[in-house]
Amino acid sequence: MRNALIAAAALATATTASAGFFSDCDHSAPRSLASPIAGVTKIIVIGHAGTLKVEGRSGAGDVRANGTACASSESLLHDIALRATRTGNELRIEADIPEDLFMEQASLDFTVTLPNNIPVVVKDGSGSLEVVNTASADITDGSGELIVKGVNGDVAIQDGSGSIDVSDVTGQVRIRDGYGSIDVVRAGSVLVEADGSGSIDVADIRGDFTVGQKGSGSIDYERVGGKVNVPERSRR
Repeated sequence: MRNALIAAAALATATTASAGFFSDCDHSAPRSLASPIAGVTKIIVIGHAGTLKVEGRSGAGDVRANGTACASSESLLHDIALRATRTGNELRIEADIPEDLFMEQASLDFTVTLPNNIPVVVKDGSGSLEVVNTASADITDGSGELIVKGVNGDVAIQDGSGSIDVSDVTGQVRIRDGYGSIDVVRAGSVLVEADGSGSIDVADIRGDFTVGQKGSGSIDYERVGGKVNVPERSRR
């Protein structure tokens, strides 16, 4: 009995230490930047670990990023930053987070505001992602919830896992998805090239609705103005 109590106590101590060591944000600090957009025709936003929001604004004269860096140690916190680099007519905003972390955690939650008339490319690793009121958007997302709304142009999405919620897109919505539900309302047309698993629900589509490869999960649609082409087994 004594040995069992000692083992239980040791396990509890180890669990508590681990929980403290891996707490979400032992150390935090604000991060921000601003970059001019004269001559810029494409904006690339790259997030890694942490939440990311990309928001277009009418008449914005620059690109601004603001957020909070979090780390499990003070020394690691100093290595987390927001970076802006310019190559020709492309502006790149990126969360700079150290890689190959061993027994440590680091993340950067941030929001990018940019002109709503410049196409954007968004690449995100893990954490929720929101893209709102932008020009055409090309989005690659690893995991986490994805929300896209108010895009003036086409939207291309490549997603690993997590739900996808798209609304109010003037152009085509094109999606390749691994796992998670897909919901699209009020769009020009919808093309789901491939979907591993999860439900697909679309409504109020002005043009065509097409589903290519489909794994498990239901397909539901209503008020589609153009042609509907979905796998035979999913036809209503």
